[in-house]
Amino acid sequence: MKKLLLLDADVIFDLHTLGLFEKIARTYRLYVTKTVLGEAKYFKREGIKQKINIRDDVTVINDVALDSLSCVRTEAKEARLGIDPGELESIAYLSTAEEEIRFCTCDKAAIKLISYMGLELRSISVEQAVRSAGHHKKILFPRHLDKTFKECIKEGKALRIQFKKLI
Repeated sequence: MKKLLLLDADVIFDLHTLGLFEKIARTYRLYVTKTVLGEAKYFKREGIKQKINIRDDVTVINDVALDSLSCVRTEAKEARLGIDPGELESIAYLSTAEEEIRFCTCDKAAIKLISYMGLELRSISVEQAVRSAGHHKKILFPRHLDKTFKECIKEGKALRIQFKKLI
């Protein structure tokens, strides 16, 4: 059975730009929120704008509980992190999902918020996701690297200690 992966729009853009989206789609069962699907319309490859059509490759999450959205919005404000609507909706879904799904994003604020909320074990770096799909070439951007992801997780934990007074 394929592992479940919840994608952020930036990851969708980058996977298309790098020619890795199909490999990820073959390896994982992909999920996106309705907002992320709306955000992920185009990508650029070699300076040319190209349309993204992933509707047949992903399961679209249409409904995220309003109280979950409100909770994530409050957590982001408390942690002083700016989160875009797609990431907000994805993290809200992740926080209440019963299935074993992992959120893949390369947005530093979103990664920090995931850690701040104690959801870091339900997330994955782009590098780790593509390596699990069998891709080992060094064509990733610095924001995709596991090292960058872990630094953001660490910063999110520090924010959690600072603002929630937890150890």
